[in-house]
Amino acid sequence: MGQTMTRTLNRLSTLKVSRAKDRGLIADGGGLYLRIGETGTKSWIFRFGDGGKLRDMGLGPVHTITLAEARELATEQRKLRLQGIDPIAQRNAQRATEGSGGHDSDVRRVC
Repeated sequence: MGQTMTRTLNRLSTLKVSRAKDRGLIADGGGLYLRIGETGTKSWIFRFGDGGKLRDMGLGPVHTITLAEARELATEQRKLRLQGIDPIAQRNAQRATEGSGGHDSDVRRVC
């Protein structure tokens, strides 16, 4: 009989996040990772496969985004992936729309 593997979610705790020191990635599950940089900076990323390659989407720094918020953001990104939507492309499109105030932007040179 074949064994069924289940994915473990919510592996991290707030205490583990605060105590983590070693550079690299620490998985929480469901594509959410805690990234610790060379200088010790901590940030959240959502990692997903797209066309055979891994892509990382930054979710924000630990000092701004809590573990619970990062999990919510990762869940939103997983839902987009299920719909066949690239979460990075969607975020970039949203930022472009917000940056132009929702209107076509005119670039004018002032002399």
